[in-house]
Amino acid sequence: MASKMEHAVSYPISVPRLWQVLSTEQYWRDLLEAINSSHGKLESFAAGEDTITVTMQQGVPEEKLPSIVTKVRPGDLEIPRRSTFTLAGDQITGEIVATVAGAPAKVNGTLVTSGDPATTTYEADVEVSVPFVGGKIEKAIIDQLVELLDSERDQTIAWEAAHPS
Repeated sequence: MASKMEHAVSYPISVPRLWQVLSTEQYWRDLLEAINSSHGKLESFAAGEDTITVTMQQGVPEEKLPSIVTKVRPGDLEIPRRSTFTLAGDQITGEIVATVAGAPAKVNGTLVTSGDPATTTYEADVEVSVPFVGGKIEKAIIDQLVELLDSERDQTIAWEAAHPS
């Protein structure tokens, strides 16, 4: 059974300005460098008029993982992640899919960004198919995911301030 995650982050900018930032390939490269330099890599980036698709590789070094995780899957975790964003009027919606290479773990989520200033609300199912300890690992993944989303928000604010439109 999957665990549910809900989390929200706010930005001091409007939805249209956030869309401009998300639509910039260099933003994604800089974001990965800032928050995941040793394990982050932009695999692909495609931006259309109202849709953005980003495929990246992220990771968590073994020393930052809870022992419950390293007992089941020792070593650094490699996390392929694909995010799709769609702009419709004054709202951004999206989907996020992530897995853990070599482990029975997956994250499937959605996001909605609206308001001025913009607020993004994330909802996700985190599923780890490991008997007896799957729920504990799911909790650890949710904790890491919330930390990641907060870090991404902080870096987005800093990037936007350094790259005015």
